[in-house]
Formats: sequence, C-alpha cells, structure tokens
Amino acid sequence: MRRILKMLVGTGASFALAATVMIGAPPAASAAQCTVTFNSYHTVRHGTKGRQTRAVECLLRSAGYHPRMNSYLSRADVSKVKSFQRRSHLSATGSVDSHTWAALLSRGSRPTLSVGSRGASVQRLQRALTASGLHVPATGYYGSMTRNAVRSLQGAHRWHRTGKATGSVWQVLQHGGSVKAAAKAKKASPKKRTTVTKKKKVASSAKGRKALAFAKKQLGDSYRYGATGPNSWDCSGLTSGAWKAAGVKLPRTSQAQFRVGKRVSKSHLRPGDLVFFYSGIRHVAIYAGNGKVIHASRPGTPVQYLKMKYMPYMGARRPA
Repeated sequence: MRRILKMLVGTGASFALAATVMIGAPPAASAAQCTVTFNSYHTVRHGTKGRQTRAVECLLRSAGYHPRMNSYLSRADVSKVKSFQRRSHLSATGSVDSHTWAALLSRGSRPTLSVGSRGASVQRLQRALTASGLHVPATGYYGSMTRNAVRSLQGAHRWHRTGKATGSVWQVLQHGGSVKAAAKAKKASPKKRTTVTKKKKVASSAKGRKALAFAKKQLGDSYRYGATGPNSWDCSGLTSGAWKAAGVKLPRTSQAQFRVGKRVSKSHLRPGDLVFFYSGIRHVAIYAGNGKVIHASRPGTPVQYLKMKYMPYMGARRPA
C-alpha cells in the first residue's frame, strides 16, 4: 500500500511539473505547445470559446501580447487583436477572420522556400495558406500541393508564378494576404531621400525610351535564329541590341535576361521594359505601350508590333 501511495504522489508531482512548464513557458514556447493546425480556420470573435480561440490566444502571446489563456475571447482580448491588426495594417475589427489568421500564422522570418524544403517554416507557410483559403496539409514538407498553392497566390496578385515562397509571398501573408496592406507597411517604413529616387526614375525611363526607339527602327527586319543584327534578329538579339543602344549590356538569352534588373508588374510596365512569354521563358519582347510589344518572333515573320494578349505572359523586367 505504501508503494502505491508513493507511486501516486510521484505521478501527481510529475503532472504538476508538466503544467508548470507549460504555463510558465516563454511566449514562443507556449505557442509551440498549443494546437494551431486545423483543416480550416473559423472567425473568432468576442465570446467565442474552444480550441481555435485557444490557438488565437497562443499566437497573440507569441506575438508579444498577453491574453488570458482560458480559450475564451474576452473584451480585453479583442483589444489585443485590434492592436495586432493595426500593426499588420489590417482593418481593426477585433475579430480574427481569414486575413488575421494568415497574419498570425505566418508571423516570423521570411526564408525562401521551394519544392523539397522541410521544417517549421514550411509548416508555418502551409497553415497561413490554408487560412487564406488555399488548403494545404501542414506536413512541414514543401511538395507539389504547397507549390501549387503558392502559384495560385502569386497568380492572384499577377506575379510571375514561380511556386517559390519568396519574401514577397511572406510579406503578403503577414499582412493578411493583401497586397494593399503590404504596400501600406512598406510606405510606413522609414523613407530614403526621394530626390535621388526621382532622378533614378527619370534616368531609367529615358533609357527605356532609347531602347524602344532602337527597336522601332528595326521594324520590318527579318527573323533569323541566333541573329543579333544589323538586319536580322532573334527575340533576345533584338532586346539586347535595343538596350545596348541605351547603354545597358544584357546577357544573350531570354532566360538570362529574365534575371536582369528589377521585376515589374504588368500594370506598371513602361516603354522599353522587357516582357517575357511562354513557360520556360522562351520568348522576350520590348514593351511599346498600350498593351503592345515589339518582337522578333519566328522565321518568315518580320520584326513587328503585337498585342501582349496573344501570347502567354510570364513576367517583365526593367534592366535599368
């Protein structure tokens, strides 16, 4: 009987110790000891109880807020949710909707992830994608399902659909899946001298116009694979020749040119920008304005204008 009593006392002490470790753990550890993985994430508002409310409490604590850990969203907790939402440039409603879930779940570092990546950051990404409506099992392995979900997110924002989780993907998720909120966050960050930026923009647009002017002079020239002028061109030969006239040296192939300069969204194209088409980045052209490009396309077809909508758009770059 004494042995049984000793065993019971010892077991009770172990449970007490375990409870103390959980309650007394630092914020990051307490979040890790909470269940934050669900098949779907429901809106948690004032008065909501249960496991998902508990998850919100854990995530808020991990973010530096200190709600009561009682699986009940009180008015005090709503105030903390609003503070987090304002910090993330979201609407401060106090309810944890899909945008707030995504921001809470993706909070942290922004590592570049791709197919084959594993670990806690992958799981964090998968949870945030699920909260955003792109359902991905939180396995911690970056497979085809995660890649396709990231591609869907990129496509929704008219980005190049690489399937890689880059800093831009993280930034949007950390602001609730909203490009506008992410842009607000960027604007809120300390600004550098605008005069220098304006001068660079003027110089950049001038070079783009020079590149376009050169391309216009080649209209009607013949296409020949591997040709770089002066009377015959292939697609990347024409673009490299145009930007050479503007004082910028480009690599020879369309794939290599796709890694030059800075990425430009479709809605912000300027004359002279490089525009890329077809999977595998097999074609490049010069943006001419009004949704048109100048390009050297194939044998038997001269250098000409073409509306972008007739080719599958893959992205755009501004060399300088």
